[in-house]
Amino acid sequence: MRKILVSAYGCEPYRGSEAGVGWNWVLQMARFNELFVIARKNDKDKIEKKLPVEYKNTVHFFYYDTCPFLQKIKKKEKGLYLYYWLWQIGVIPLIAKIIRDYKPDYTMHLTFGSLWMPTFLPFFNVPFIWGPIGGGDGVPKKLLSILPLKQRFVQSMRYVMIATSWLNPLVVIPSKKACLILCRTENNRDAIPKKYRHKCHIILETAMEEEVFTNCKDYDKVSDYVKIIVTGRLVPFKNTMTALECIDTLIKEHQNIHMSIIGKGSEENKISTYIQKHNLETVVELIPEIPRNQLLKMLSDADIYFFPSLREGGSWALMEAMAVGLPVVCLNWTGMKIITDTNSAIQIEPNEYEQIKNGFTEGLDKLIIDRGLRISMGSAARNRIKNLFNWEHVGDQFNRILNQCEMMQIGVRGQTCRKELQ
Repeated sequence: MRKILVSAYGCEPYRGSEAGVGWNWVLQMARFNELFVIARKNDKDKIEKKLPVEYKNTVHFFYYDTCPFLQKIKKKEKGLYLYYWLWQIGVIPLIAKIIRDYKPDYTMHLTFGSLWMPTFLPFFNVPFIWGPIGGGDGVPKKLLSILPLKQRFVQSMRYVMIATSWLNPLVVIPSKKACLILCRTENNRDAIPKKYRHKCHIILETAMEEEVFTNCKDYDKVSDYVKIIVTGRLVPFKNTMTALECIDTLIKEHQNIHMSIIGKGSEENKISTYIQKHNLETVVELIPEIPRNQLLKMLSDADIYFFPSLREGGSWALMEAMAVGLPVVCLNWTGMKIITDTNSAIQIEPNEYEQIKNGFTEGLDKLIIDRGLRISMGSAARNRIKNLFNWEHVGDQFNRILNQCEMMQIGVRGQTCRKELQ
């Protein structure tokens, strides 16, 4: 059994985002490996309470946090990134001790999984696994102009950072030192300097837990309305305003449609104003964040999932909607391109804005008209998530990639030996 030292700043049971990713990856890797996991001391009680009994002897947790004074930094705006740097620096002696005492076969930087966040594991003389890494998923260049000026600048800088990644030590050093680089999407792989891309494997960081599949769309239930649902943060790159423009067009042809927008964020007032200005109060419902069980019920009661986001890595929201059996309309870009296929979603190519808006509108129109298509695509969506994007599959996939990597290394060593003997 391999020994892997795992750095998991974010690792917390039954959470979303990076913390949930860290926890689920640890559980899956523990099926095949002995793990030495470094996590935050703040999460110790939750981790030890929820760690399955069968992993008590194969998963060893070590905990670290900075002093209480420095922990206060994390609570301030943008303080998380500074604290993360301090945590990574502070954990170096613990890494050295674990390597000295337990002699792991690999080190692995798991969370935070970003190209632009530091890890010091490459500096230790142990084969290094990096990822799954994100941060390289940008808004399509053709669509930058629709974003507010500040967001346009941020997204443009992302492309500059990707183009100059070969100059960035936060990218170059781990890329060079890694024996294996796990990338969430093709976009993230393309952010790795070309000379190191042969080490890259595409694998999403997210998946659905089995409990989600207890929720399922009842295709025999017929409503007077075709219910369209949009979920996610109300921020510019999520592109919710385009969803409103599409529904404003569709309502002229279809009187039997209703759209629920669930989420909160900086664009709430802008969205509310648009709804009022275009007299959409009876057609569009804006709902703040709700508990996950309520959200899953609303998804199960809906007919179409509209996901107009301009960029994503592994989207939990998209997977949830597909898991309950909803057909999808989305861009064929970044994480959406991996999670969906032509059987489960109407995929719109990332062209000029008017083209994607028309594509979204036409895709929704097609599903509104054709109930049979909604059922077949929804069923395909559920099966796709159930078969390909469950946590067990992610664990199997990672183990298969690591086995393949080891076989290639054996082959390389064998070739080297043969050359030396000749």
